[in-house]
Amino acid sequence: MAEISIDDVAEAAGVHRSTVSRAFSKPDAVRTATREHVLRVASELGYSMNPLAQALRRGSSNLIPLIVPDITNPFFAELARATTVAAEARGYQLMLCITGGDMGLTAGYLTSMRSMYSPFAVVAPSTRVDLEALRQYAFQNRVVVLDRVKDDPSVPTVTVDSTHGVDLAFDHLLGLGHTNIAYAPGVVGTYTAQDRWDAYHHAAQRHGITPVVLEAAPGVELGSGIVDHWMREPVRPTAVIASNDMIAFAVISELGTRGFTVPAHLSVVGFDGLDLGAHFSPRLTSVRQPITDLGRIAIELGETLIANGPPDHVVLEPTLLIRSSTQRLP
Repeated sequence: MAEISIDDVAEAAGVHRSTVSRAFSKPDAVRTATREHVLRVASELGYSMNPLAQALRRGSSNLIPLIVPDITNPFFAELARATTVAAEARGYQLMLCITGGDMGLTAGYLTSMRSMYSPFAVVAPSTRVDLEALRQYAFQNRVVVLDRVKDDPSVPTVTVDSTHGVDLAFDHLLGLGHTNIAYAPGVVGTYTAQDRWDAYHHAAQRHGITPVVLEAAPGVELGSGIVDHWMREPVRPTAVIASNDMIAFAVISELGTRGFTVPAHLSVVGFDGLDLGAHFSPRLTSVRQPITDLGRIAIELGETLIANGPPDHVVLEPTLLIRSSTQRLP
């Protein structure tokens, strides 16, 4: 039996083939009664739209790769959810690609864009984006990076103002009477990590506070290493700003295993504003990144690429979620 084609459906439904195509790909563009009629006829004939064939004819598909390093990190899970909602609202389907921080896998996913006819991709790197790889595969004009890429203004980016975020944390802790404020860094090598590191040192200098960076020794679990460092300080800091919420959670958990409580022994501020922080014990005070806006703007910047518009670089403002992991210094 011959395969049912879009023309067969159009003839049986008494409409133009473009109407059949829109009924599947852009249903909102077709009147409800017409769309339901076309879909009913297609179902009776056993027809379904072949997305690859459709992409081949158009030279473009509605498949958008979202390339992230680690979906077990709640930040990337929330980002994936927000970007999926934004993509679907514009008629795209998001494909989640997990790299584990391997740039080789990132390059492989980008290469696969060609065979999938993806109009653009969104990359949320765990390390610096390899711009040479993007140039090699001619993808620098088809990728939106959710991080600050300072080396190449031709790559559109959307990021959060780390300096303002750290300033919010500092102002909050200073207002509670803390003057010995430490910093717990995360994985080095990312623009975000470096931005927050620099922001902490600038804020400490501006307020006349001696910087204390609680780094873990190589090979030591991060939470344990940070608490080890805190305990070795001649004068223990009374507050710490973590470079992300996951580090804040690890520090709070480790302090608990050693008989310390937060915020009685140490006030802790995270940086992400994850939903999980509202359910942690104690509830985490955190600099909130506008994750929903990150996902939405990334898709919007991608659509600008499709229209051959100029690359844009959007910097979003964070806010502070004040919860119970910080308190006034006795």
